[in-house]
Amino acid sequence: YKNIEIIVSDDSRSEETKRIVDKLKRQFHNIIYIHNTENSISIAVNRAIKQSKGDLIFILDDDNEIDKNCIAELVKSITKDEKIGIVGPLAMYYSHRNIIMHAGVIRSRFMRRAIYIHENEKWNGQIKEGEEVEDFANAFMFRREAAEKAGLWDLLVPYMGEDGDFEARVRKAGYKVIINPRAKTYHDIPYTPDEAYFVRVSERRMYHSMHSKVLYVFRYDSLMQKITFTLSIPIYLAFYLRRIIKDNNKENKKSKLIKALLKGTCDGFVDA
Repeated sequence: YKNIEIIVSDDSRSEETKRIVDKLKRQFHNIIYIHNTENSISIAVNRAIKQSKGDLIFILDDDNEIDKNCIAELVKSITKDEKIGIVGPLAMYYSHRNIIMHAGVIRSRFMRRAIYIHENEKWNGQIKEGEEVEDFANAFMFRREAAEKAGLWDLLVPYMGEDGDFEARVRKAGYKVIINPRAKTYHDIPYTPDEAYFVRVSERRMYHSMHSKVLYVFRYDSLMQKITFTLSIPIYLAFYLRRIIKDNNKENKKSKLIKALLKGTCDGFVDA
């Protein structure tokens, strides 16, 4: 797909990305580079969206590679129906390209736990174009008009859940979120079928893991779901405490991790 502009919104402290972009500009003249001093995915994405000119916008995290037909396939899907606000690709592992990392995200009925659809299944064509999901992580395409109606990325969710929050607002605005499995991305994370890789441990992750969950439920879910989710919070805390106890990184002080977890939970209710 040729009719694109590329915007690199960089929030790292290294200058390596800028050096790579400067080198690429000699060959491709449609690359725009934005340097961000804030450590916030939401700020970085919002600046890129505001800088962009297209009617369709494709978000791609820095640890993902796309198939050469990915953008063309997503454009075909999203332009079939004006009610489609977001279309996402099938996410595969970079190291195991026939294994599905996820085919979108849905949430469990009562605990509202994020469930990665078809996670760690071997790809054999079991997903059809047009299947609806709640949201996508890491990579997806959306209509500019949908973002104008729903609002951009929320700065209260700078990390972990920022894309899901945006996509919930797009669905609330009346748009559908679908998948096109012919479009593929390859996510460069370890293939760990027996372990929840997404639950990595750091102060920042422990804070936002619960902060984002609480905020999401109390913004978008029904009263019954708010009640059942609140009752399940001890289960969430026990799960994360177990991860903290098992963490072997000596740079992570367990007391600070626990404090971040509890503070994120409380702040989620306050911010909601």
